[in-house]
Amino acid sequence: MVQRLRRRGGGARACVHKQGPAPYAFDRVAVREDIRRGKRLEKFAVEARTGGNRQPIAEGTTIGHRRIRPLAAPVTATAVRVKVLESRATPHPGATTPYLSTAP
Repeated sequence: MVQRLRRRGGGARACVHKQGPAPYAFDRVAVREDIRRGKRLEKFAVEARTGGNRQPIAEGTTIGHRRIRPLAAPVTATAVRVKVLESRATPHPGATTPYLSTAP
């Protein structure tokens, strides 16, 4: 997992990447935030890399300690990225975990 923080304008944006050795299927994504520094994330988007292209698969507002986002349909991807779109201060996103709730 790689975490990257970059500043644009007056705010900070962060990306958290999860990449596996082979494609994996999932229908839920757990996103986390380090709340020891306060709840700062206000809006985020989840993207999956399928076939070499990134596509949006989920979005949401505040995360808190952990938020599990169910997807509209199962996705098979080689990488998942969470992008922080809005934050109150410097964001501190945590680990991103894809889950498959039922066998394919």
